[in-house]
Amino acid sequence: MNILILSCNTGEGHNSCARAISEELERKGDWGYIADGLAFLSTGTSKFVSGWHTRLYRYFPRLYGKGYEYAEKHPMNIKKHTAAYRMIRRGARRLRKAIKAGGYDGVICTHLFPAMLVTGLVKKGNVTIPACFVATDYTASPGCEKVGLPTITPHPDLTEEFQAVGIPAENILAYGIPVRSMFTEKTDKAEAKRKAGLDPVRLHMVIMGGSMGCGPMEDVLAEIAEGMPENIELTVICGTNRQTAEKLRRRHGENPRVHIRGYVKDMSLMLDSADLYLTKAGGISTTEAAIKGVPLVLADAVGGCESRNLEFFVEHGAAVTAKTEELGRLCVNLLEDRRKLDAMAQAIERLRMEGAAEKICDYMRQRAGK
Repeated sequence: MNILILSCNTGEGHNSCARAISEELERKGDWGYIADGLAFLSTGTSKFVSGWHTRLYRYFPRLYGKGYEYAEKHPMNIKKHTAAYRMIRRGARRLRKAIKAGGYDGVICTHLFPAMLVTGLVKKGNVTIPACFVATDYTASPGCEKVGLPTITPHPDLTEEFQAVGIPAENILAYGIPVRSMFTEKTDKAEAKRKAGLDPVRLHMVIMGGSMGCGPMEDVLAEIAEGMPENIELTVICGTNRQTAEKLRRRHGENPRVHIRGYVKDMSLMLDSADLYLTKAGGISTTEAAIKGVPLVLADAVGGCESRNLEFFVEHGAAVTAKTEELGRLCVNLLEDRRKLDAMAQAIERLRMEGAAEKICDYMRQRAGK
């Protein structure tokens, strides 16, 4: 079975989800080709949109959040005969040709934009192979109402929300969000700490601001590091944000219990070693934590769909949150409260949706008659 997986380079989450599905296809002897959905408009458009998305997300998170709120209240309506409409039509034609030329058995979209393109092609009868959309946030994001494909949702508790935007119940499949296969492997916590170069006796807290190193890491780390209890070690993961990593190394480099890391390849091991995980509320980050059973402290750093993710995990007792200036003290208090930490670990394990990639691939295989 050959599957076209359409993602977008607007944040690492969509691509990570696409890779998880591709890994599962290959594991079963099938093949998944990942393509950038925006590139069907043009390579320049993809670079422009992705570049500005990264800038807004990293440097102007509140503005990014306001844009999301506006999109929630004002559904997208691209009028005919406009330049944007003509560009999207050209992109849809290119996508149709690529699907036909590739001889694919199905299409999986891990981003709303290609899901909307494929929806249009399916409605017109230009694409007749099975197709589906994988939602990578714990909410029905703006634009979901325009997707007419079977929709993979993160959790059964979100079914009503997706129905409320017009997706029929029979088109909603609560399989979860696919994560890379490495996160399904489990290492004993003490052993994981030793492999990560940590003291297995101490409590370990991981701080990460997503693949782009966003969020209030500097302020929170400064608060925690000042007078940090002896039984705690911290690892701060800055992702691709080298500027922040260097700044933190200059400030905390002499503290042997504070470890500043850049991009970390083995996040699975890092989460296995963690007793508490402070991060922004990205759909993939929170899902990886749920698979690993690690309690969360979530920073409302960006807004938009991440605020909805935060609300979901807090409401289910799997995470806590606070204002930026209070996050450091909250983390220390949690690490000193074993009962609360254990209750949160149990709550997040109840949210675990394992085998999402396998379920999606099996579903597509069934629909494709393979």
